Amino acid sequence: MAAMEFDEVYEEIRGVLNPGRLKLTSNSVIFKNVRTGKVETITKDDIENIKWAKRARGYGLKFITKNDTSLRYDGFKDTDLDRLKEFMTINFGKNVETQKMAVNGWNWGKVSFGAGNLAFEVDNKQAFEVPLKNVSNSNKG
Repeated sequence: MAAMEFDEVYEEIRGVLNPGRLKLTSNSVIFKNVRTGKVETITKDDIENIKWAKRARGYGLKFITKNDTSLRYDGFKDTDLDRLKEFMTINFGKNVETQKMAVNGWNWGKVSFGAGNLAFEVDNKQAFEVPLKNVSNSNKG
């Protein structure tokens, strides 16, 4: 399997889902925004971790890079997971970790920082995360 393509994928940037096409090659991840034509590439050597989770538009992949950046892509089907796992293992030498999400609505839990994000977890499941690059100001309460 030399490449995989997904035509209806959305890249999340600052909470906005931007439509585009995602192509996975043997050595990179390429996203082309269909509105702007902008192309973004992540090489397999830059990828530290890959996560799969239920998202707003079906399922999503999150790539965490070695420079502590998270890139999120939504719009996958649950049936894509097995093919993606096989592809990532063979071509990138990485396992796709399934991330469980907290959906019970509780407002207590644990805050952690990592991969350039503030993450809030309830019972070891992620409730939400905020990319720190999107935070311009904060106050201690």
